[in-house]
Amino acid sequence: MPITHGAPMISDFGAARLGVPGQKHSGDVMPGVYRAPEIILGMEWDSRIDIWSVAVMIWDLFEGGRLFRAVKDGHLDDEQHLAEMVSLLGPPPKRFLKMSDKCSQYWDQEGNWIGTVPIPNQTLETCEDRLLGKDKELLLQLVRKVLRWVPEERPSAEGLFDDEFLNQFRIAERASA
Repeated sequence: MPITHGAPMISDFGAARLGVPGQKHSGDVMPGVYRAPEIILGMEWDSRIDIWSVAVMIWDLFEGGRLFRAVKDGHLDDEQHLAEMVSLLGPPPKRFLKMSDKCSQYWDQEGNWIGTVPIPNQTLETCEDRLLGKDKELLLQLVRKVLRWVPEERPSAEGLFDDEFLNQFRIAERASA
């Protein structure tokens, strides 16, 4: 492998789907713990699933561990994954629950959790234990901005260009050049 200089790049196009902006897709994609809720619940999806997975990956890289474990009895489990999402994001809005019949397996009509897996007693603050001060505040702010139940509420990639957490590394890279 050749030695390169500059910022590391992460890519994986193994299950990539090509499309035009706004195009909806269906089907199961993404590695398990990086799946957006619309994938787990069998909804149509678009490029906003990538924004979700980038935020989860950023968390995993900075925390040195998984934001979502999503494992029950040694296997990836959708119900466990959704329970973990509820613990960290709060319950989904009612309009999200109307987007898939599969939601009725996990929530009642009022949005209360009815799954068999208990909701873990955790928050983003209790899960984040490696950063301090402003860095911690900015990471939590980024994750809250991106990890939204309703895909249309997530920022676009362009909308993240000005994110303070992400920009601190770009500024540091320019300063060292």
